[in-house]
Amino acid sequence: MSKPRSGDRGEARSSLLGNSSWNLVAFVFTLIANLATVPFVVRWIGLHNFGNAGIVIAVTAPLTLIGTVLGQATVRETSTRTGRGEYSAAFHVAAVALKTCLITSAISCAGLVLIGPWLMKSLTSSDASSSQNFTMPFLIAATGIFAQQISLVLQAISVGRQNFKNVAKASAWSSFVTILVTLGCTWFVPTLNGYLLGFAGSLVLSTLGWLLITRHIFRDEHVGPKVGDELNALLHFGKWQGISQLAGIFGNQMDRYVLASMAPAAVVGQYNICNRVQEAGYIATIRACEVLFPRFGSMSVSSETERFDFFLASSWVNAAFGAIMLSPIAILSRPLLTLWVGRETADAAGHLLQVLILGGVIGCSYNVFFYYAASMGKNAIVTIVSLAYSIMTVIFSIVFIGYFGPIAAGTGLLVATIIRSVLTLVMIRRRFFTTFGGEQMFASTVGPTVVGSVLSLVFYQAEFDWIDNWFLLGFAYVLFFGIVGMAIVLTAMSSKTGRIILSRIYSSVRSAITVRYFDRLPGLTKHKRGL
Repeated sequence: MSKPRSGDRGEARSSLLGNSSWNLVAFVFTLIANLATVPFVVRWIGLHNFGNAGIVIAVTAPLTLIGTVLGQATVRETSTRTGRGEYSAAFHVAAVALKTCLITSAISCAGLVLIGPWLMKSLTSSDASSSQNFTMPFLIAATGIFAQQISLVLQAISVGRQNFKNVAKASAWSSFVTILVTLGCTWFVPTLNGYLLGFAGSLVLSTLGWLLITRHIFRDEHVGPKVGDELNALLHFGKWQGISQLAGIFGNQMDRYVLASMAPAAVVGQYNICNRVQEAGYIATIRACEVLFPRFGSMSVSSETERFDFFLASSWVNAAFGAIMLSPIAILSRPLLTLWVGRETADAAGHLLQVLILGGVIGCSYNVFFYYAASMGKNAIVTIVSLAYSIMTVIFSIVFIGYFGPIAAGTGLLVATIIRSVLTLVMIRRRFFTTFGGEQMFASTVGPTVVGSVLSLVFYQAEFDWIDNWFLLGFAYVLFFGIVGMAIVLTAMSSKTGRIILSRIYSSVRSAITVRYFDRLPGLTKHKRGL
């Protein structure tokens, strides 16, 4: 076991609150990049080409499985080894993961270029796009997807070391190049290929940023000729995660696939616009929650009582944060779309955005379960839930859109998400914590989700004609943010478990703030601080 460096020890001591803060900073940069480019792109290339670009990216989506699964395996293996003080072993795992990603991504992207155009024509057989040559679009997209997988593994290395400050730095750089390159290429070449060139170029430059930020990790570390143990550990974790993530990818993309085969590309463009907003908001909850993955991994040797208490508090924070962040977006979906991309799109897609956002609010309850089960090595359970979710999404999406038309887009995903949430609660009780009773379920997960969903449905019925600029929209968002947050806190205080959770969260936040404040004061010992 190699001696830990001072930087490694600092990363190991980093607080959960601090990690979440840096991760949310990273989210803000990502949010800006995602939302700032869409109105200009739609204006320059039109909804039809924007829809086709969305279908191309949806076809490439399964390839993100490589970086996602290897990244999650890297987080688990590096955080576990770092928690045991095996720093050299953690670096070896990271290096093996990066090499595996390079080889697998290169082969997969080459295959995508060959079969992608055929898949695209099959999906858009009822649209005029079926006569277009998509070889160049897929070549451009594959280049960006290849780079993205490398960046996902590099990001996972920083997450496994709990160095979320690096994640924030890389996200700032990624946001800058995304806005600059995407808008620059699309403005210069206002076509489908121009937009995809900006999409791919931003991913390549983002990966270069990650390489610069993480270069010091491998500077003095070398992987020996025997890498079997590290590779086996990654594959053992990834075999179940691969199936789980693949099922989730197809489930999340199913609406696009069905719409592409049943409706014009412009309708897919409207869906892409709404989904971009939903993803931007949902990423916030994932960013705040993913810091739990390495923390759960480091708690694998803790007592069940300690893990259960932390699980309850984490579940409430995740569900409450998701509802507070997303519910105001569902309420203000029509004025948001009107200001962002125009009244025509808002009138046609306001209800769709609300449905997608509700799916995000309810889907937040799955995040903590996913990270806990994965960190405990219970990947088979995650796979079962994900497969069930994917199958339900496929069936419901085909049935609803086929019967009701494009207006039902997102409904199948919403219904499948509700059923998955129920299945998740059942799995937690049966496979992890037998003491996870009805009161704990309501206080930690169901309560915040129901409050956020109900308030979204109620306030959505109101007319917001007075919101005619971004300042008023921001004011309305903050107002509903406060209303939803207050309602969720009051709901938690109505139960004994909820009050205990709030008390623990308050104590943890107060302790973290106190420690951070006194750490900045020179000359104070732990004895003087009273810590």
